[in-house]
Amino acid sequence: MIFTLIIRTPANELDRWQRAQRFISTAVDEGHTVRQVFFHSAGVSSAVHRDARPGWNKLAERTGAEFLLCSQAVEEHGIVIEPPFVVGGLGALVEAAVKADKVLSFV
Repeated sequence: MIFTLIIRTPANELDRWQRAQRFISTAVDEGHTVRQVFFHSAGVSSAVHRDARPGWNKLAERTGAEFLLCSQAVEEHGIVIEPPFVVGGLGALVEAAVKADKVLSFV
């Protein structure tokens, strides 16, 4: 199965973004594909948070998925972009969603 994930979990919600990371790891362990992880709204803060970032980096390397930060949210939150993250718009999310079997949102 091919997944696209939307992460809207803020950095201060440790348990919730860790749950998203565990889901991705388990899905890959079970032979599924993660096509894209799209960080939207306050979720961009969990992408670059010092405690969360190592996990996201490892998952990006392991999955080969696109790890996109919503362009509007990046601007709104003043996020500095570093690999593996790239800035993308909702069009990229829609394209990934159309090509996925399931789209999951972590809020």
